[in-house]
Parts: sequence; structure tokens; C-alpha cells
Amino acid sequence: MSIPFQLLVTEGFLNEMLNHAIEEFPYECCGVLGGRFETRETEKIGVVSKVYKLENSLKSEIEFLSSAESMLKVVKELRQIGEEMLVVYHSHPVSFPKMSKKDLDMIDGTNLLHLIVGNVKTIPEFGLWWVNEQKKAIPCTFIIDNPR
Repeated sequence: MSIPFQLLVTEGFLNEMLNHAIEEFPYECCGVLGGRFETRETEKIGVVSKVYKLENSLKSEIEFLSSAESMLKVVKELRQIGEEMLVVYHSHPVSFPKMSKKDLDMIDGTNLLHLIVGNVKTIPEFGLWWVNEQKKAIPCTFIIDNPR
């Protein structure tokens, strides 16, 4: 199985995730990117329409667990507006945006992408990953959309 889709995101949404990571520092933040799928030429594109901040119920510097209540609220809203969960995001406050063993262990399923905001207070970086059936993290690129 190959990467399920390309991700189209605006700089504004990237900044929103970075600001979320800065607000939660030194703890990991977590959230979801919601949106819709489009087909452009032969590519399946996930077009982000909203950043949903979730509560990290662990309040930890090295791992996250979104609270069930905050996740349920997002799932309900996405259903109501006819959109889908495209990406789960979280931060690595003081390290590179690579999937850790803990990150890989908690993933169930292969239809979402995973975005990590790394090195939050120094030189922030974004890493986008797809995890295959063998729990191997495959790096992905995202398309930055600059609406006019």
C-alpha cells in the first residue's frame, strides 16, 4: 500500500499548529487537521480546512494522549459538516519531528497522516509521516497553499 493521499495545507494552518505547540510548551500538544478529499488529475489530495486543538490528557514532555472528550467533540463536528479527519498532529517540544517508538506503538490504522511540530522554541520544523502496516514511518511532503 502506498501513501494514501497528498496533503494541502496553508501557512496559516502551519502557524496555528506551531502556536499551539508554543502555548503547550514544555508539554507535547496534540490535535487534528480536518478537511475534505479532492482529486486533482490522478492525485488524491487532502485539503485542510481547520485545525482542531485537542487536550493532551497526559501533560507530558515526551508523549501525548488526546482526551476522549475533546476527540469526541471533533469527530461529531466533522460528521456534522461532512468533512473528515486527515491528520493527527502533535509536537516534540525539544527534538526533531521524527516518529518515535512511542508514536509508532500508539498508531492503529494506516489511513491517516501524522504531522509533528519539532524544536518548538528554537528552529521549528514540521515532519509529515504515513505509517504503513508494518509500523514503518514513511516521510511525506506536503503542499503549501497560499490563498490570495
